[in-house]
Amino acid sequence: TLFAGFQSATMGGLRPANNPYQSDKKAIAEVYARISQETFDQAVQENVDEFGMDAEEALADAIEQFETQGVNLSNVVKRVPGAPAEDDPPAIVAVRTLKDALAAAGESDEAEDEVLEEKFGTGMLKLTFFKCDAEMAVRVTEAAAALRTECQRDKEQITLVVHNGAVDALVAGCLSLISIAAALPPVLESLAVVLGDAEAREQLGVRGICALMATLRRHENNTAVLTAGLHAVRAGMLVHETQRQQFVGSAGVLKLGA
Repeated sequence: TLFAGFQSATMGGLRPANNPYQSDKKAIAEVYARISQETFDQAVQENVDEFGMDAEEALADAIEQFETQGVNLSNVVKRVPGAPAEDDPPAIVAVRTLKDALAAAGESDEAEDEVLEEKFGTGMLKLTFFKCDAEMAVRVTEAAAALRTECQRDKEQITLVVHNGAVDALVAGCLSLISIAAALPPVLESLAVVLGDAEAREQLGVRGICALMATLRRHENNTAVLTAGLHAVRAGMLVHETQRQQFVGSAGVLKLGA
């Protein structure tokens, strides 16, 4: 069965035999050779203001200078000064659309705080969020589906979206849609793709774990939600022993379907 296969993978198939933590350690180490979006944008603008370069030349020079110094630019949007937001990479546009939809849900006249309590270890964690109505649910799912498509098409965009709040936005999306089962799979599958990134797994945290578990417990008899949710859980545990223990021990993922 679906859940039996997940249990087998959880207990034995999530840790590669050869040097299991090497990939995450390498990826996280690269963080220290990065700069912020603001620093990059300032460098490009300085090339224009101080050296009289045109926009494209200023951008190319900034990229070359940083890369020559060994700086990893995978987390910054490489754009010319004054470029419209619509020119950003499609995955970034999708994250922005997702955030805007969630913000709109929280700002509507009917919006009220929803609170769930989810068991974690020996205690309970409160999850506070706004529910999406049907119209907002469509916007959230469309943005999540677009995000997944773009990240699968160009995996380099995953690092970009992680640095632009994709993990928190997708976790918030799961909670906001928790009462609309049909809207959840695109959000969960998008989260599964994003969690393929080592830094994304670090960002998931206890809130993200509990949000996933609350979603799965609510819909454990819904095959589409369960399948997508377990994909996200598996991605969150991959090569991350602490998080695996939290999902299995503290959150009780293996008790689903029992």
